[in-house]
Amino acid sequence: MTHSLHRRGSSASLANDYVILVTPAVGFNDEGAPDKLREALEVVLEAGPANIGSYATGTVFAGATPEEIRKGLWEQPRVRCAFAGREQVKRVLEELKKKDLGLSVTVSGLTDEVLDLAREVGLKPHSINLSLGVWGNTAALPSEDVLEFVTMCGHGLISRYLVEKAIDLVRRGRRTPEQAARMIAPPCVCGIFNPVRAAELFRKYVPAGGREEQE
Repeated sequence: MTHSLHRRGSSASLANDYVILVTPAVGFNDEGAPDKLREALEVVLEAGPANIGSYATGTVFAGATPEEIRKGLWEQPRVRCAFAGREQVKRVLEELKKKDLGLSVTVSGLTDEVLDLAREVGLKPHSINLSLGVWGNTAALPSEDVLEFVTMCGHGLISRYLVEKAIDLVRRGRRTPEQAARMIAPPCVCGIFNPVRAAELFRKYVPAGGREEQE
């Protein structure tokens, strides 16, 4: 899942940042796939994702309900979500293995952690994709602090300027870290942005004394 490969940050920051994608292959196993995807969606929802969405509906942070996402699977046959805990991901993989839906399941995260999870649930990864970084005129990129946020939306839909505004609001005590995370989450329509990790990243900008005044 190449759009989730370029997340930036330290190993500690990325340790509880996972993306799961469940998808059929068009022309191979897509017949009857929406019903199977709904089964996978129920497994994901039961585990408590940090974010989930669909191109057809947007994410829960953009106002989409789980029922709307279920219905949207007819038009966009893919489950996309983010998790902020290792045990939740393990539970999802265990349940999907039991169901054996015949669909592709991709997990993004720190490579060693994902491989350990696969071993623990008795799965052998089919393949591994790795990011080689960003090439070209890297001087045009925003700061590393901003990249930690915007690269959680693999399609580049979260504006650097929105992130910079959110950081400023947290610094001035006008937004809490959680409010700032919810503020920048909606543009990532596929649901792989991790608001839990984002809130932790925003926490370093909280002013001394932790004053969290709101507008």
